[in-house]
Amino acid sequence: MKTYQVITAASTFPVSLTEAKSHLKVDTSADDTYITSIIKAATQLSEEYTNRFFIDTVIEQTCSSFADLQTLFKSKVSAVSSVKYYDSDNSSQTLDSAIYDVQLNYEPAQIQLADNQNFPSITKRNDAVVARYTVGYGSAASDVPEIIKQAILLTIGNFYQNRNSVVIGRISTELPLNVKWLLDTYKVQIVG
Repeated sequence: MKTYQVITAASTFPVSLTEAKSHLKVDTSADDTYITSIIKAATQLSEEYTNRFFIDTVIEQTCSSFADLQTLFKSKVSAVSSVKYYDSDNSSQTLDSAIYDVQLNYEPAQIQLADNQNFPSITKRNDAVVARYTVGYGSAASDVPEIIKQAILLTIGNFYQNRNSVVIGRISTELPLNVKWLLDTYKVQIVG
């Protein structure tokens, strides 16, 4: 069993209010609150679809074994700050970083056993191993690939124009096909 939780959320979004208003051709502040909320919704929907966080976010992955670290949640992992575990005496320990290698070039990233090393014995519990790491393209919106930003802008436009769940004469989908097409180039496939 493995789960994750956000420890430190991103402090910004890939698309600013100014960029969104320019895309929407809105030049008043009357809808700023609404546009800000759909920026957030479009970003969350795009992150969920791609299995990524776009702006640096610190998460903790909780596992029942070291084997579950072979696939880290979300992408692009930029750094692993710690791996902790509960030893056979059920005491919390920090795993020496010399015992494992972090494969950041894989997507999803992995934590693997280093050569000639062994993982320590752990107690049997669902949260026996906890890895803390940072995912995202960087701390600024300018670090996010333009394709992703364009997909978010298209989604914002769709949400802004279609404020109701049913629009007469149109087919509704969770993400417009052109947005899926853009995001598919960054989608991380999770197997298993």
